Amino acid sequence: MGIRRARRGRRGRDITEIASERIRILFERAAGAAGEKDPASSKRYVFLARALSMRYNIHLEPAHRRLFCKKCGSYLVPGRNLRVRLRPGLTVTTCLDCGSVSRKRTAPRATRARGNEPSPPQSPKAAGEESESD
Repeated sequence: MGIRRARRGRRGRDITEIASERIRILFERAAGAAGEKDPASSKRYVFLARALSMRYNIHLEPAHRRLFCKKCGSYLVPGRNLRVRLRPGLTVTTCLDCGSVSRKRTAPRATRARGNEPSPPQSPKAAGEESESD
């Protein structure tokens, strides 16, 4: 009858929720494939999850973002294809498949010298008992 018009506006919430759920499932499958030493499958699952997030404009959770290499797309497993080095205020991760290095700032650990720790405050009850005995 007429010319079909392109849909305008935002996608429905139900579509983005389905895509988010599918991204989560793909990362779970990537973890399973990496555990079974099948890097090709895990890399494919990561590729599909990233493609879904870009298509539906969904930000990956920080936990998911740390699980794959941004350069080669492989699923990262510490000790197998990921080297992690901790430095004061910095975490350095190296992908052993492609050699890509990523650095993430972290809060430096608080260090206290021994013997300089303040003594715990006395409770009011303990302080009151001492004054009555005088």
